[in-house]
Amino acid sequence: MHLFRRTLLFAALGIAAACASTPPPPPQPLGTLVVLSKREASAMWYDLDARLERQRAATGVGPHEAAARDELVVVCDYGAQAPGSTLTVLDASTGRLVRTLALGHERPHGIEWLDDRSVLVTSEASDAVLEVDVLAGAVTRVLPTGAELSHMLRISPDRSRVFTTNMQSNTLSAIDLSSGSLIAQVPTGKGPEALDISPDGREVWVGNRNDDTLSVFDARSLELLATLPCPRFPIRLAFTRDGRHVLVSCAQSGDLAVFDARKRTQARRIALDLTPTESAAQNLLGRDFAASPTPIGILIHPTAPRAYIAATNADLVSELSLDTWTFLARIPTAPEPDGLAWLPAR
Repeated sequence: MHLFRRTLLFAALGIAAACASTPPPPPQPLGTLVVLSKREASAMWYDLDARLERQRAATGVGPHEAAARDELVVVCDYGAQAPGSTLTVLDASTGRLVRTLALGHERPHGIEWLDDRSVLVTSEASDAVLEVDVLAGAVTRVLPTGAELSHMLRISPDRSRVFTTNMQSNTLSAIDLSSGSLIAQVPTGKGPEALDISPDGREVWVGNRNDDTLSVFDARSLELLATLPCPRFPIRLAFTRDGRHVLVSCAQSGDLAVFDARKRTQARRIALDLTPTESAAQNLLGRDFAASPTPIGILIHPTAPRAYIAATNADLVSELSLDTWTFLARIPTAPEPDGLAWLPAR
């Protein structure tokens, strides 16, 4: 019996020694954050592992949103006083201009990759979603939203539908991507802008900036499931990768609301604790929210438990831990940052 116990003890010690001598796996590289500057009309490549800016590239006037995939970064040139009507296509490695793609439609804004060669882009002026073959440099389909000022878009995880928030019509549109037909347009709150779909594809969340609410819809039936209070000026929202939380940037109050997606209640509110720059009044939302750092763009890291929030009136992007809900870093940017995209480490 004693021999048996000693054998078990030695085996356990051997296992413990082996575990102790095996170093933990190295952390996965964080990759590169691409940050758009509306006022400078540029895209910045920021190395999240080295903690430094690698390069900048010029875009068209008023870049608002971007989509990155493989070798390309595609930027919507929204324009300023004069409407924009182009996409800037940049080499993901070097930032070199690949092409400026004329759309023939004004005020491009929301954008996502549909497949290996095409993006979907909203055109506010055309009240439509454009399917654009980036490699061929051509608009291949125009999908009407049936509503005015279609601003943000999200593609369902199964790639069967695209949703848009329509700021002038106070609605959410759903379009069938196979047929290109409008499935329905349903009422939201006032000034719908923020938009995301749960990772399981079951729910669509909309931020209504003019009445400080969130609308939660069934993604298939488009039934309104809940209306949640969310002061002040919910302008962007994003699900965490596990679907448990929804992050909402509240531009007027200068903080981040975190919602429990299952309970549909606010779990916490995190102040950015940033001071607007002296030049913030020149920004698009600078006059209305002069006292706020004005968080807008949100990016959830695809592999690490982190989120990035662009404070457009503070010229900073904040890196947030999704484990501790504390800020890990502040990333300096060019003036008026907003749209964010991500590239893997190379």
